Amino acid sequence: MSTVELRREIKKVIDHLLPERLASLADYVDFLNRPPLVRRVKAAEKAIVAGKGVNWRKVRSDV
Repeated sequence: MSTVELRREIKKVIDHLLPERLASLADYVDFLNRPPLVRRVKAAEKAIVAGKGVNWRKVRSDV
């Protein structure tokens, strides 16, 4: 099945979903669209080295 055919099939199914299921599907699609965890961690580590981070003790003083 080609990508175009797959997209068409998905759209057909989406058109018949109940509104409650659409919200759940939107959350899942958002999850799938996130960059991989490894890439996000590496970007965060670079930000920390560059001094762009915030010390967690300033954010959470109760721990």
